[in-house]
Amino acid sequence: MSLRAQRLQRLLAIRKLSEDLDRRALKQAFASLAQVGAGLQRQQTALAESKLAGRAALASGDRGEWLMADAQGEVSGWNLGRLRTLLSARVSYASEATQKFLESRREHEMVKQVIDDAHRVARNEEERNTQSATDDWFLSRRKRPTD
Repeated sequence: MSLRAQRLQRLLAIRKLSEDLDRRALKQAFASLAQVGAGLQRQQTALAESKLAGRAALASGDRGEWLMADAQGEVSGWNLGRLRTLLSARVSYASEATQKFLESRREHEMVKQVIDDAHRVARNEEERNTQSATDDWFLSRRKRPTD
């Protein structure tokens, strides 16, 4: 293997590693995004439940239960606000991770294509040399007409 081919193979290995790392980062970004989404759903459910509990407490005249439901609703509302901010940041991070992964993937494919092209050129050159040697051999073996 020529020095150029070795260098291209090392470059390909580096690009593959980079792509794998970016793929992992992308998976982690989406997993993180899913966690925040699940947290948002839990807080929205808790907020809805606290509203229902507050209404039921008011209907029954239980002020203590109403205050507890109101406090729980307030906490859920604060948590929702923080989670929405976090969701926005995670969406931005996931978008950046996606772009970085796509770029790594593109670079890896480009290097792979360059290597494939180099192998194809080398194979074609070898075939031409073999054909030329075969043609020369047949020409040398051919009988020459006598003058």
